[in-house]
Amino acid sequence: MAKTISEIAEETGYSRTTITMVLSGRASEYRISARTQKIIRDYVDEHGYTINQTARNLKTQRSHTIGFVAPEIANPFFARFMAHLEACCRSEGLVLITTSSGEDPLVEARALQSLLERGVDALVLAPCAPRPAVSAKKRSRQTPMVVIDRHYPGDNTQVIASDHRENARLLTAAVMSAGASDMVFFCGHPENPAIVARIAGFRAAAGEGENARLLTAADDSVAAGKAMMQTLLEAGGALPSALLCSSLLVLEGALQHLRRTRSAVPPDMIIATFDYDGFLELLPNTVIVVRQDEEALARAAFQAISDRIGGNAAAEGTRTVVDAELLYLNAPA
Repeated sequence: MAKTISEIAEETGYSRTTITMVLSGRASEYRISARTQKIIRDYVDEHGYTINQTARNLKTQRSHTIGFVAPEIANPFFARFMAHLEACCRSEGLVLITTSSGEDPLVEARALQSLLERGVDALVLAPCAPRPAVSAKKRSRQTPMVVIDRHYPGDNTQVIASDHRENARLLTAAVMSAGASDMVFFCGHPENPAIVARIAGFRAAAGEGENARLLTAADDSVAAGKAMMQTLLEAGGALPSALLCSSLLVLEGALQHLRRTRSAVPPDMIIATFDYDGFLELLPNTVIVVRQDEEALARAAFQAISDRIGGNAAAEGTRTVVDAELLYLNAPA
């Protein structure tokens, strides 16, 4: 088992200071003899060396951990973002602690409090509800935080996000250009600022006519997608030529219900959604996807919290927009 500095000192007879100087590469600066250095290094080579993290934390006033509160880890977008953020943390010797709010404001508040009580160095949050306003004086004493993906009005926290409105406008325009004569947009959690922006982008491209219907559900989930598809089918009439969904979870539920009730998803229906997943390529349909760059979003978020920890924070309310990509899957030649 690897040894701490105290254990190495006890077993070699040298002081903790001497051992620290040798292991930190500062032995020559303190004129520690070559013989002493060799004894200590040989011991460490044989037994290993581990940092007493608790003592290190007390000394540096840091925990070397970052907290991330996601709305729903089952959402592939947040799962991939988390993986990239974890890689950024790992490269700097930090540990990412992740939890999910389940889109419940009370759960989110408890999760944030728990992470703060654990002394995380910074927080990354995808909020599910507006947060209480905090004065600038009090905010300066808080644990550094950045918000990703969605930004509620009045929250002056630095935000990293895609341009949801423009992405939705481009997606809707692409669906129309692909030949859709009528379409329906399924949206979960319509109070979510990202979804508000996507609805605005949809309306900017498609207008308010009967050929551009909007259905909403209270939450962003597979169940919500099923419920909206059931509502659409119960309304009667022909299926629309295009189905747009605000998330992969909503799309999954909608397609499951359609297949269960109609035996199959009509292959001529254009499918459009936000965020990519491999299962989309298995569909025979023309599929158009707004693929957000989770890696670039994670890098931007990590840089932002690193700057805040280092005292070089961007101005309050700064918004960093990360470009997304429009993908065409199985499009006809």
